[in-house]
Amino acid sequence: MLSATRFQQVILAAAVIVPAMVFVAAAWWNRGEVLREGTEAVERTAAVMHEHVAKVFDTADLLLDRVEDRIEGLQGAQVAAAGTSDFLRAIKRPLEQFVSVWVADADGYVLAGSQGWDRSITIRDRDFFRVQKENASAGTYVSTAFSGRATAIASFAISRRRQGPDGRFAGTVHVALSPDYFQHFFREAAPPYRHSAGLFRADGALLARDPPSGQTLRFGPESPVIQAIQRQPERGLVDAISSIDERRRIYAYSRVGRWPVYVSFGADAEALLGRWRANLRAYGLVALAAALTLAGVALLALRRARAAQAAEAALRREVAARAVAEARQAAEARFRGVFESRAVGMSVLDLATGETLLANDRHLEMTNGTRVQFEAGQWDPRRATPAEFRQRDEDAIAEARERGWWLPYEKDYLRPDGSRLPVRISSAPLPGEPGRVVVLVQDISEQREAEMRRDLLMREVDHRAKNALATARAALRLTRAPTLDAYITLVEGRITALAQALALLSQTQWQGAELASLLREELSPFLDRTGTPQARLEGPSVVIGANAVQALAMAVHELATNATKYGALSVPDGRLTLRWEVLPGTGDDAAGQFRLIWQERGGPPVKAPPLERGFGTRVLNATLARQLGGTVRQHWDEPGLTCEVTLPAARVLAQAEDRSGHGHDPA
Repeated sequence: MLSATRFQQVILAAAVIVPAMVFVAAAWWNRGEVLREGTEAVERTAAVMHEHVAKVFDTADLLLDRVEDRIEGLQGAQVAAAGTSDFLRAIKRPLEQFVSVWVADADGYVLAGSQGWDRSITIRDRDFFRVQKENASAGTYVSTAFSGRATAIASFAISRRRQGPDGRFAGTVHVALSPDYFQHFFREAAPPYRHSAGLFRADGALLARDPPSGQTLRFGPESPVIQAIQRQPERGLVDAISSIDERRRIYAYSRVGRWPVYVSFGADAEALLGRWRANLRAYGLVALAAALTLAGVALLALRRARAAQAAEAALRREVAARAVAEARQAAEARFRGVFESRAVGMSVLDLATGETLLANDRHLEMTNGTRVQFEAGQWDPRRATPAEFRQRDEDAIAEARERGWWLPYEKDYLRPDGSRLPVRISSAPLPGEPGRVVVLVQDISEQREAEMRRDLLMREVDHRAKNALATARAALRLTRAPTLDAYITLVEGRITALAQALALLSQTQWQGAELASLLREELSPFLDRTGTPQARLEGPSVVIGANAVQALAMAVHELATNATKYGALSVPDGRLTLRWEVLPGTGDDAAGQFRLIWQERGGPPVKAPPLERGFGTRVLNATLARQLGGTVRQHWDEPGLTCEVTLPAARVLAQAEDRSGHGHDPA
């Protein structure tokens, strides 16, 4: 036993050592937290940089597409006309990230540009020109940094090769991007501490950097970032010494989409640890105050302890005994309250004998047992367990005998009506009772049903999305137009019709769509108006099934498009009447037929049916005939087109009101 003096020395030493140890542990933990948070900030910033740079480069790609479309098929003199430069200035003007846009001939002389330039200037020595001239398969090329000869602005270029009709090199199209723009964005996106943000090519050529380096730099093979890219080409995290300014940084880098360029963001490790050093001062003050306080309290307590040691020891024994008894009673009361709860089934199992010592009412109910059966020793949960799960129960008990508990598993209990109750079985050692476990039985019926509903919904969403994408892809593939603008107009109309159909379906949770609502969406400009031309809807209230809505919407859109171009809706006196009816079934066709009649009058006289089948006719046949199993009859009478569509009601209608009547709906 320690003497009083020795004990006092130990207490005083502990009053100093313990706060010091707590200080060291807290400092070490906080350092790791600060570095972890800093690393996450680095990764987030690099992700923001990547997203923005990718958008800028993709915009440049689209801009080059527009320039190529503009000059396609033009000769050198035509490209050099003032209209080309006006076009380049117009498309560049709203894009502050770009310095200029240029078109050069095969000798490197500029033919057109978004800026004024000296006609004697040549770019034949620029790498973005040489690469395109020497390599026909160079594709879209990102250059090294340079100073523009016409703009005197630091830039780097994205170029494409121009080819003549004979496949020979005809020059380049390139857009110059501003490193200063990226540098400014990097500075705005960066956290407020020392950092290094860069945009560079895969070969290490630096395109933009914040803070600026003041000179053209290249990451050499010794650069830790370049070495990391060789190991992980897409993205990664590096903690290393910078090869440019010899500072230790934590870098995050990422390749920009399909482009051969990368963004990287590095934070100075010393800057990240600045907050940690500030925390150390606070921790140190707290530890010092704690040490002084503990030392004073220890001295005071030790002086008083000598006088009352015997009485205090007796009191401690009494209090400890009372606390143990109260804790045991409280624990037993808590266990009893939980055990008797009906939230989950519970029982106590003896692992040595396999006997169930206790079972609550919920567990008995789950296994078709009663309290009377349990107390009489007649209850056995194995009778409610299907044969395929009994071995799993035995394996769980064997596992618990080895380590005191088993991993949770799922099984079923048989109900008296033959149905099954899914449950999850878990266990925990019973405190103070070696060889015994508390068994928890949880009803997971609602969870299973939720999983089934989720899987069904996912399959339905997948099916609907594939149908919509297939329809859109067909519209894109089959649309023909003499010009790009006409093509865009046609495709936009067809995609809009598809989108309107999908919107109606989403309002009813894909249960179908009211036919009148579907038609109003497409013909709204011609309905309920005092001017001309006019359209009128007549027919009973019917709901189109979800599988037929998109097909019917596309067919009506094609008929409406044809009518506004060539038919009744193209002239002031034109009239369109759209009628529908549900014909009663006969014989094997109990569901009947759905008939839709499109009748145009007052339009340009029809002299003869069209000689060629257009996209609209193909859509009608593909959607109404092949997809929905109907028939399409078009009558090209002189007063106007009459299109009669007959479809199986069972494949088209979800539900209908007044199916046998021919009510009038002015829509």
